[in-house]
Amino acid sequence: MKKQMMTVAALAGLALTGCGVPAKVGGGKTGAAQSLQAASAPTKSGVNKAAGGIDLTGNVDYSCPHGGSATLKDFALSVNGTEAGGVVSQKFTLTYVNCGLAKSEAGVAIYNGSFEVAQRIEGTASGGTVEQTFKGRVTLSGAFDDFLEADVKQRIAASAIGTGTASVKLEGSLKNSGGAYTYAEDLNLSGELPVEVAAAK
Repeated sequence: MKKQMMTVAALAGLALTGCGVPAKVGGGKTGAAQSLQAASAPTKSGVNKAAGGIDLTGNVDYSCPHGGSATLKDFALSVNGTEAGGVVSQKFTLTYVNCGLAKSEAGVAIYNGSFEVAQRIEGTASGGTVEQTFKGRVTLSGAFDDFLEADVKQRIAASAIGTGTASVKLEGSLKNSGGAYTYAEDLNLSGELPVEVAAAK
């Protein structure tokens, strides 16, 4: 009986991803936003670096939670106010190298590619808000065969960047294999990256 249950579970997993074929990101507009939310995780390193002072020379390396890495580089900075408050604005290039960022029922989504990021930090890294724009294109591999193309602004609590559950405001556009989406709204994002269920053949 136990062996039969394991077999059924294995078959269900294969059906979810089209018999082992890498998955597409599901969930339409919300799924694309969740892909961006996962992609934003390394930008928390930029917030932390800005809070540490005005010296933003050099690169910042980020170890991705499911393997691989990301690098923040080519910083440009302006500061209004103090580290205890005020506003810090910075720009950098965010590059992903086999960066495992998002889990799903199909497995881990691995990001490659880069975004140009502009970041505006209000308040402190722990208690403030971050407004950041993403422009560029990344691919999602591993358990996925998809992409994410972004020209979008995200506003989020600094403490929620990259977390699985977050309330964000998006303005702009995202595109993946499921379609092109335009945003001017608040979204509540939660859970793992959604998977598009393959149609039965």
